[in-house]
Amino acid sequence: MTWERFRQYSLPVPELGFLLDFSRMRFADGFLDEIGPLMAGAFQEMEALEGGAIANPDEGRMVGHYWLRAPSLAPSGEIRDLIASALDKIRDFAFRVHDGSVCGSQGRFSNLLVIGIGGSALGPQFVERALTDPRLNRMATIYL
Repeated sequence: MTWERFRQYSLPVPELGFLLDFSRMRFADGFLDEIGPLMAGAFQEMEALEGGAIANPDEGRMVGHYWLRAPSLAPSGEIRDLIASALDKIRDFAFRVHDGSVCGSQGRFSNLLVIGIGGSALGPQFVERALTDPRLNRMATIYL
């Protein structure tokens, strides 16, 4: 690796406090120019999905699970409002479980069961393990 390659293929991201270094990846110098049009096409397709394009033609439906993380990307006010309402209800329910006003037949809940198919449990598992302290968790999380 040369200093010039590092300077050419590293990207500081001061807003996040880190540097992305692509210089050690094995690609030819013209590679980024070659894939530029492909990347532009991918970004256009993503923009179309975010705008509500039909992504599953067999079922005739949009695919917008990422709208749950960023409701502002939803293609209509109706969808944004539905997502916001659902998220508010989920937060309220979780708060009531944690404060004990919602409980099971034997009292407060002590376990949280997450059922996933394939890799769908990996995201929640990653977040739970990255952001929680097992000594302070209100409930034990069990993944199936």
